[in-house]
Amino acid sequence: MSIIRFSVVIPLYNKVDSVFRTLASICEQRFAAAEIIVIDDGSTDGSADKVATLNIPNLTLVKQKNKGVSAARNLGVTLAQHRHIAFIDADDQWTPFYLYEMSKLIQRFPKHQCFASNYQKVIEDGVYRNPKLAIGDISPIGCVMDNYFEVCAKGDLPFMPSSLVISRQLFKQIGGFPVGEAMGEDQALFSQIALQGSLIYSPLVLMLYHTDSENRACDRHIPQDILPFAKRLLAEVAAGQVNRLTAPFVLQYCAAHICHLAKMNIQAGQLTAAKQLLKHPVSKLKPLHRNLFGMWLITQYLFQQLQTWRE
Repeated sequence: MSIIRFSVVIPLYNKVDSVFRTLASICEQRFAAAEIIVIDDGSTDGSADKVATLNIPNLTLVKQKNKGVSAARNLGVTLAQHRHIAFIDADDQWTPFYLYEMSKLIQRFPKHQCFASNYQKVIEDGVYRNPKLAIGDISPIGCVMDNYFEVCAKGDLPFMPSSLVISRQLFKQIGGFPVGEAMGEDQALFSQIALQGSLIYSPLVLMLYHTDSENRACDRHIPQDILPFAKRLLAEVAAGQVNRLTAPFVLQYCAAHICHLAKMNIQAGQLTAAKQLLKHPVSKLKPLHRNLFGMWLITQYLFQQLQTWRE
């Protein structure tokens, strides 16, 4: 087998308080990255200047006008010199053995082109939370995950962009991340990977996913409609383009997505949007969640009416 070299791609936009932590976690890897490519997507808070002052020898900093995270990641892959691309967002962290474990997965499963690992959420400083994963017992040396949609339909995502390694060949074959989609671009890529073949998964917690960092897209805007990746999946199922054995789980996955959006909108007081989401026929494939959020929605409507009467 040829020598494994990783090109690390980091999209950067206004993460001046987090990017040093991310880069430090890369520099501390027991299996060194061959190159680090930071694509500054038009930051206005001095993030790029901070990266430039670190003088990391194998780091390349490229600046572009603000085009979004997908365009930044895609450009990074275009510039990468090596076969295996390891993504990490500018507010996440790898544990010291992340790239080492990824290299071992590549050696154990040389015919595959996508590799991912488990992660842990950082809610705030010193507060960690495990994702709710419906994957059962998996060997610590990794295994083939060929039921991605089933896993996601029953729990949290089993991995994140920052715990994903993909070959340049497969990335280009899929078409990269969809440009112009502010949210769900990661699930768009994951879904296409799952539809085109299986991936190799490690249950080891090798990445820290920070939900406590600054300038997170999901904190700025709550979608009131199904995201584009789910619309495309539903269209592909309807057109008969998805394997008949996989299609039911794809629909359940989309149903889980719809119910999750409805929950977020109820929490934000956007009740009309939540109501429309729960009306989607696919949401019926997650009956427990749909009924629970439906009851919650009714109580919120009643609470609003009570507040109006009191005024």
